[in-house]
Amino acid sequence: MNNIIEKAQAMDQFGNNLPDVEQGGQIELGEIWDGTGDVPWDSWSIQLTDSDWINYCFEVIEEKEDPLETVVRITDIELL
Repeated sequence: MNNIIEKAQAMDQFGNNLPDVEQGGQIELGEIWDGTGDVPWDSWSIQLTDSDWINYCFEVIEEKEDPLETVVRITDIELL
């Protein structure tokens, strides 16, 4: 498991279901984005605590009609 994901899971106070994905891994956008707000096209952050977030940077590999099914490649994962 990615060290950043492990740290984020340990910090998470909101019960987020963080995907176990590595940099370079491909996932459906719906694994990190809950569908609220505008469709993200290059990154999405998930709140872990009142002041900590995990940010997934990605590139779109295959756009689908349903944005939640769009395939993205993770380019970076960082704690903010």
